[in-house]
Amino acid sequence: MARDCRCQLRPRRWLVLIVIAIVGLPTGCARSVKTIEHARAAYTAGDLQTADQTLTAFAEKRSRSSDTAALDLAIVELTSGDIDSAEARLRKMRDKFDQLPKLSIVGEAASVVTDDRARMYRPAGYEEVMVRAMLSVCSLAGDAIDAESYSLQAAKKQSELQQAAADRGIPSADQLYQPIALAPYLRGVLREATHHDFDDAENAYRLVSAAAPHFAPAAEDIARASGGAHSSAGHGVLYVIACVGRGPVLRETVAQTTSTALSIASAVLNAETNETDGPDGKRVNGPVLPNIASVKVPEVHIPPSPIAAIGIRTGGQLLGATQTLTDVGDLAIRQVEAEMPWTIARAVVRRTTKEATVAKVGDSLGLDGTAGTLFHFAAASAWAGSEKADTRCWGLLPREIQVFRAELPAGDHEVAMQSLGYTGQAIGPPVQLSVPIVDGRNTYRVVIAPAETIFVAR
Repeated sequence: MARDCRCQLRPRRWLVLIVIAIVGLPTGCARSVKTIEHARAAYTAGDLQTADQTLTAFAEKRSRSSDTAALDLAIVELTSGDIDSAEARLRKMRDKFDQLPKLSIVGEAASVVTDDRARMYRPAGYEEVMVRAMLSVCSLAGDAIDAESYSLQAAKKQSELQQAAADRGIPSADQLYQPIALAPYLRGVLREATHHDFDDAENAYRLVSAAAPHFAPAAEDIARASGGAHSSAGHGVLYVIACVGRGPVLRETVAQTTSTALSIASAVLNAETNETDGPDGKRVNGPVLPNIASVKVPEVHIPPSPIAAIGIRTGGQLLGATQTLTDVGDLAIRQVEAEMPWTIARAVVRRTTKEATVAKVGDSLGLDGTAGTLFHFAAASAWAGSEKADTRCWGLLPREIQVFRAELPAGDHEVAMQSLGYTGQAIGPPVQLSVPIVDGRNTYRVVIAPAETIFVAR
């Protein structure tokens, strides 16, 4: 008889051990996150070697953060002038992300016993667009052969995101996922350089004006293309493509649950429950959502950066300064906020699953009344309290992509570039370049300045 009792108690003991193990699981990798942050700080400070070594080691590991390390490493490689490696790495990441299976809230939330950091890394929509945009920048820094193709890919991806958002009923999807100006701008520049596709160039510049009405040079670009003149006789064009400032990163915050998020979570849980029948052949009733007032979620943060633009001089005269074409930070903020109801819903689904698991364990232990309530409250609270928001992201994107166009006489020119603060004052050491200008042709220089120091990728 005693033996039978021990046999009956054994499953209960295993359930207790499972709950204890789950609650006590380490829910993140503080050392890994710190390492990536250290690499990002080194990059911002201009220590590219430390950033490269740290990120390379991390990207080669099979971990849940290796993809973000690889994305950051591509930016370091581009900044260091290793254009081929940066382009190859970004192409690899683009193809990998394209092959990911479709997201399932149930499959990735209800089955996870910790939090979103245990999920396979999935890039945010803006990151998928920027992979293609940065591929365009890499191409311009190299032979420029694939720059137009990459820019069209970026425009297509943004259009796909907009359509997907509209299909999901996200309000103002056309505004939240409006085209990025960089894509049509590069198409216009490259079409204009053919000296015969001026109509295509003009149409592209008009798209730029619509997507970025603040970009004043678009009016000149439209007028020039409509007139069918690439540049004056005996002149060529210098284009400076500048990646300026530290771009968007994710940090943890607490968000209040909303009726929209709870509705999504309820629909998901009901759909999952209704996939199986009860013992009597009837559909099992969906679970009741617990009273969840708030959950931990990621929010977009733009790290402070002293640089506003890059000034360009030649022959001792100021030609002008780069102007913002695409605000990457704003792009990230708008799209992450648009996805927030689903982010909150995933957290609610996960919390509901955890509470249901704790309740089953309590029932299996025969706990009821005050003892059952105390067990449920303590176990569920500890489990939920261990959660952290998933803040993995592409952390070395620029805050803005800026451009500057200058028409110069054919020949070699000494060009000086210097970072400018928000009041227009010089804040960093100038960089001197020898730039050959060819009659009737474009010359591209890609510069990257996360802070005061300017790096020339080409």
